[in-house]
Amino acid sequence: MLKEEDRDSSDFSLSGAESQGPVVRCLGEAIHNGHTLIISSCLVLLALMSSRAEEPKSGSSNWAFQPPQATVAPEVENDDWPRSPIDFFTLSKLEKTGLTPVADAGRATLVRRLYFDLVGLPPTPNQVQEVLDDVAPDALAKLVDQLLASPRFGERWGRHWLDVVRFAESSGKEFNFSYPHAWPYRDYVIGALNADKPYDQFIREQVAGDLLPGTPDELTKDHEDRLVATSLLSFGTKRHNSSGMPYRMEIVDDQIDVTTRAFLAITVSCAKCHDHKFDPIPTKDYYSLAGIFLSTEALYGTIKQKYSNNPTDLLPLGRNGVDLHAAAETYEQKIDAAKKSRDEKKTKLTKAEEAEKAEPTKEIAKSEAAAPEAGSSSPAEAEIPKNTAEPKETPEAMIARLKGELAPLEAAVTELEKKRPPRPPYAMSARDRSDPADTKIAIRGELSEPGELAPRGFLSAIPITDVPAIDPKQSGRLQLANWMTSRHNPLPARVMVNRIWHHLFGRGLVESVDNFGATGTPPSHHKLLDTLAVEFMDEGWSIKQTIRKIVLSRTYQLSCARDEQGQEIDPENRLLWRSMPRRLPVEAIRDAILAVSGQLDIEPPVGSTVTSLGDKLVRGVDTEKLQPPSNHRSVYLPVIRDYAPEMFDRFDFPSSSLVSGKRAVTEVPSQALFLRNSKFVAEQAKHAARRLLADPSAGNDAGRIDLAMRWVFSRAATAEEQEGARVLLALTLDTEAEIEDRDESAWSTLFLSLFSTAEFRYLVDIE
Repeated sequence: MLKEEDRDSSDFSLSGAESQGPVVRCLGEAIHNGHTLIISSCLVLLALMSSRAEEPKSGSSNWAFQPPQATVAPEVENDDWPRSPIDFFTLSKLEKTGLTPVADAGRATLVRRLYFDLVGLPPTPNQVQEVLDDVAPDALAKLVDQLLASPRFGERWGRHWLDVVRFAESSGKEFNFSYPHAWPYRDYVIGALNADKPYDQFIREQVAGDLLPGTPDELTKDHEDRLVATSLLSFGTKRHNSSGMPYRMEIVDDQIDVTTRAFLAITVSCAKCHDHKFDPIPTKDYYSLAGIFLSTEALYGTIKQKYSNNPTDLLPLGRNGVDLHAAAETYEQKIDAAKKSRDEKKTKLTKAEEAEKAEPTKEIAKSEAAAPEAGSSSPAEAEIPKNTAEPKETPEAMIARLKGELAPLEAAVTELEKKRPPRPPYAMSARDRSDPADTKIAIRGELSEPGELAPRGFLSAIPITDVPAIDPKQSGRLQLANWMTSRHNPLPARVMVNRIWHHLFGRGLVESVDNFGATGTPPSHHKLLDTLAVEFMDEGWSIKQTIRKIVLSRTYQLSCARDEQGQEIDPENRLLWRSMPRRLPVEAIRDAILAVSGQLDIEPPVGSTVTSLGDKLVRGVDTEKLQPPSNHRSVYLPVIRDYAPEMFDRFDFPSSSLVSGKRAVTEVPSQALFLRNSKFVAEQAKHAARRLLADPSAGNDAGRIDLAMRWVFSRAATAEEQEGARVLLALTLDTEAEIEDRDESAWSTLFLSLFSTAEFRYLVDIE
């Protein structure tokens, strides 16, 4: 049986003979004694060790630091089974262990699987039936092409990428400030995936979009997209109440972590305080990268206020964005000048009013001090002439005058504020600082203990000669982007292909999708991964083409059927002998409920509701304003750090403060209880009931039950389900005899029950 210890990366340091000897001896003893389970386990281990022996060795570097090499598909005994080169690789592994793949999934199962995997929505009954009725051999290929071309594709796969880059619309940490202008990056990602932007270009834009050269015929939108893409460097977590170099280094550490883990799947941040304990990444390499990002200014916005000491500029968007921004800023200066005049006049008025209140006391004190004692006056004093100067303005008169002067100033400010010119939309971005420079190594990570200078550069374990040296007048991000996407960099293509595989199978060929280092998990099918990576680059770094290739393989299209031998030998299904049942992510569950109820607003919203909140401490904003009701797709809901909607928390939405290429998947009773008792789900069940009762295609209860099942599960109701649904409806009608809309209430109860089932939230065989 395959156990966790069998996958220890330390086994990869052994040659084939060294590692297989003990297993071969164990196999011989098992055969002699007739121990079937041990025999099967030994065969699996030998197959895995065989693949390990194929992997290149290079000193302290592991397999991931070696260039990927395409391999001719291996020969197999059952050469009638494979439909694509992928299938030869997977079947070859299975045959070496004595396993055979289970049967193919049914057509309806594949339609539902493809809809959820590619666009994150359930198919309608008509969409399922259309594919079932298509007898052409390329029926599924046509469906795949249709789904890949849908705008909904970018919304589904965009959410995968937003997990990886820890996208959020607030800063998190102790003082959690809203980020009103993070949303353009979300839209950029969705648009890039829908357009099938080459992945190497996708990387370059996010690392150095502001430094990439444009073309003479370039559209304004394309130019803006490159600038918005660098938001990746800006919306990470921050301690806004911090300042100086510690604040800048905290941002730099986040930038190094997200870029190296997202694009390269290596944990470079582990080398901040000391040389990496497992991978060939010295501390000097960390600070070489740190110099690049210290020479970069993250433009995240925010305003200077309490607990926020580090405001920055933002990127104005739109054709006239720069001009609108300049006009608005000039106008704000006019308002500020008017407010200054008003406030000065207010201050004088306040002082006059305070003096007027104190005047009676002063007069009494003055008169008492000036009054002569009895009999003390002299004739000479009586003869002193009185002051004949003009009397001073009385306090009452001064107050009246100041109030008269203040009124038009108040009116002027009010009028100016009413006539504020429109501002453009804004986005986060990044730009080079005016003084790029190298930095020194911080001994043990302590900035107060500087060591030797670390010239700006890249990872020494991956030397690439075709990348120009860093221009001392630039940050080095452009050269970093080109180093990352070089054909000779062994990591980015492998990493992205593995991420794609993970989202289509529930497990990557490398399970540790964010860590290809020595502490990560070795690949289960190394040659297959490398071949796909090379083809990915050869075919223009096309994400859609890679997805198409994988989903049209027979390996992807296997059923979820269980097999006794497979369960004994490979219970985790690392060798891909079947399709594993997969729970839908929370976004797909929520969107499917809205789709069934007919309430899903498929049109993308403009901007984000966070924008209207402005720059605020999140804890001071009402929860309903942070997460207002919405029927838009879940990818467009606000992502406020530490304030995810309850449904998202229940169904394992990842922390938006961490790189999360692989979500946790839990199965706990509270999830079913939430679906059963949630106000949102109950409301959608009522909408679904109304929609069902109004549908003319279902003329009786049997037809309605069948249609409800097709909406929720993409299949017809069985005879047993028909009977169970009728019993539930009858019980509900009897219990709610006094309710006016008894039919609606009864049918909503049925939908609530369907939404609470495991089949609704899992991808399983439905035939």
